[in-house]
Amino acid sequence: MNIFGNKEALIGSLELGVGAAFVLGALVFRKSIANDMLDRGFSVIGSSLLGIVAFLILSNVFDNLKLTIGLSVFVWLAGGFLLADLIQDGEGGN
Repeated sequence: MNIFGNKEALIGSLELGVGAAFVLGALVFRKSIANDMLDRGFSVIGSSLLGIVAFLILSNVFDNLKLTIGLSVFVWLAGGFLLADLIQDGEGGN
């Protein structure tokens, strides 16, 4: 039984936890690493959206949780760096 009451739902407690980790991780990663250390833009919206969607799709395709999370983190990073200029949300406040 998951948070929403269904046994077979699209978003269960694992998916919700991974999604929250992606969003909070994007906020911290953008300010502390991408903007300050690397001097690059990092899109919170792009990374969170692509990372969560990739995790949902890959978790239904593969049964291996490590592979699913690993590929989702790669998509999360790629989406954050590649969509920063397109979405224009790549800079964190000072």
